[in-house]
Amino acid sequence: MKKINKVLLLLLAILAIACNSEPTLQKYYVDHQNDDNFVLIDVPSSLFIGDNSAVSEEDKKVIASIKKANVLALPINESNQELFTQEKAVMETILKDEKYKVLMKFGSSNRSVKVMYLGEEQAIDEVIVYASDNTKGFAVARLLGDNMNFSAIMKLMKSATNGDLDLNLGAFQNFGSEIEKKSGNKRKNDTISIKLNDTL
Repeated sequence: MKKINKVLLLLLAILAIACNSEPTLQKYYVDHQNDDNFVLIDVPSSLFIGDNSAVSEEDKKVIASIKKANVLALPINESNQELFTQEKAVMETILKDEKYKVLMKFGSSNRSVKVMYLGEEQAIDEVIVYASDNTKGFAVARLLGDNMNFSAIMKLMKSATNGDLDLNLGAFQNFGSEIEKKSGNKRKNDTISIKLNDTL
């Protein structure tokens, strides 16, 4: 009987490991951070959020809940079309997991954008924006924090759009140039551009 119990415990342990080996967004980031086909940027909030002492107390609480932003992108070039198709399929399989709750999605047959989150609407741990374009590539942006409130974040985004929020976009200055370099595309309209020293 003891031998049977040991075998059962071993089988349960193997099953648990197998279940936990499913791909996750975090694991995907880690697995591709040194892949030359990808562009990765990982920025603490202290580097891209400037001096916001003049904003409301509510906005200050939201800002304090944001810990960092990271973006992983796979730009398309002449030599990686097949890789793009494979990796896009992997990414979309990961994001189909029910734990990634979809807030909104829009686009067409060739390009799409999805906004998702992890956690509860009043206590979000991660906001995810997935954008894919069959001619340019795909990118996944993650805004990470502790108990972020979705409504409050949307309000903060509106403040940023109105120019009321001090953002240091210089922290992302190398990202656009890296995408341009790896896509091999020098045309201005086909690259992601970031206005430095500007606010949203």
